Amino acid sequence: MTAGEYQELVEFLGRRFDAIDRRFDATDERFREVFGHFDEIYRRLERLEQRLHLGG
Repeated sequence: MTAGEYQELVEFLGRRFDAIDRRFDATDERFREVFGHFDEIYRRLERLEQRLHLGG
């Protein structure tokens, strides 16, 4: 492999890894959104449970 080919490979791999990083960032964001929804559901269930204990 020549120095030029090596440089092309490094540049190509760098672009690919950048693309993969962006995909992981997008996936992480979606998980944060999902976890936020679960947190809200958990809070609502806690409030419901408190009401049931107070009323019962």
